[in-house]
Amino acid sequence: MKYFNLFLLFLLLSCNNDLSPISSSQQGNNTDDIENPETINILFIGNSLTIANGGIETHVQNFYDNGNPEVIAYTQSASTSGASLKEHLMDGLAEGAINSKDWDYIILQENGVIATINPEETIASILEFKELINSSTNVFLFMTWAYEGQPEMTEQLTTVYNDASDLTNFKVIPVGLGWRDFEVENNSISLLGPDGLHPNIYGTYFASGMIFNIISNQYIGQVPYNAQLTSAEANFIKQHVSEAISTYY
Repeated sequence: MKYFNLFLLFLLLSCNNDLSPISSSQQGNNTDDIENPETINILFIGNSLTIANGGIETHVQNFYDNGNPEVIAYTQSASTSGASLKEHLMDGLAEGAINSKDWDYIILQENGVIATINPEETIASILEFKELINSSTNVFLFMTWAYEGQPEMTEQLTTVYNDASDLTNFKVIPVGLGWRDFEVENNSISLLGPDGLHPNIYGTYFASGMIFNIISNQYIGQVPYNAQLTSAEANFIKQHVSEAISTYY
């Protein structure tokens, strides 16, 4: 009996150990009383800037779970640390994820270094993604932020994402512009992690909130999801997210 119990424990642990770079979340609201809830499917394709702090897809999912109960969201990420959009096209993971479901929204996030030093590659990759993605899917470009000590990146990223948008009609979610303003206007909270590249939890919350607000058309200030932040911190960031959307989107 002891060995049988150990065997069962091993099976349980094995089933819960997901080593795949594809992760997914599903809505947790109680929608039993909603007669015909709307279901939406959202796919994120990016790198460690999307993956950090549990994944932007997880936080966007949590915003949906705490938002309009008439909407059931399913989020998934096909993201790999360090990957560029070109590398995603080459390894086939993103294409497989794209073809796995009828997506309502797909969010593309480019490697920040590639976007700034080789914008032609970024634009070519986004154009190639346009050929892969169903024309009925709403595609957004997740513009990221400047790294510590490289403020010029904001303008470079703005240019390449806007140029890609002009060629594809994909809308830009200008997280990097709101991020810049947030960092300039206050000293109490930083959005960057210790490495000056990846977001800390505040940064992931900021980016996730901005993405959620734009694609859901739900006002973030009315959604009671705070991640691991205090209510005061969350409300402070939500205010800046709303200002960034009003200014840049």
